[in-house]
Amino acid sequence: MKQKLNSLKDKTTALLKQGLMPKELIQSIIVSGLISIIPILGVSTFMITTVSLKRKLNFPVMISLSYLMWPVQILMIIPFIRVGEFIFSVPRNRHTVEEIISSFQSSFFQTLSQLSFELLCGLGGWLLTAVPTAVVVYWVSLLYLRERKTL
Repeated sequence: MKQKLNSLKDKTTALLKQGLMPKELIQSIIVSGLISIIPILGVSTFMITTVSLKRKLNFPVMISLSYLMWPVQILMIIPFIRVGEFIFSVPRNRHTVEEIISSFQSSFFQTLSQLSFELLCGLGGWLLTAVPTAVVVYWVSLLYLRERKTL
């Protein structure tokens, strides 16, 4: 029993210590911020967990930032949908954030099927605005770290 507890403690400690180099921390923060504002509620935690484990990024930092970014995610749903509607030249929908949130709370999969086109527009808006912004912020951060000679 004691050996199992020590093993669990070692695994937890390793998880907390992984991804602590400056470059890895920047990657963790930027990837988490990017995924946290994806305009589909309920997928960011799963995506962050998967990415952090695959890329060996700092999971505690990423998940903490994800929870802090939840209000931003809510605020950005409609703007991302609007950008996607503009890009794809489709008529504007009249859904409010409150309608979308309550719909997700009542039935996640039913909302995905009912609002699939709007969510696809939002995902397109997110891909064409947030992803390039995150890439630029990442490269600027790397240049800053190189300038300070912390890399």
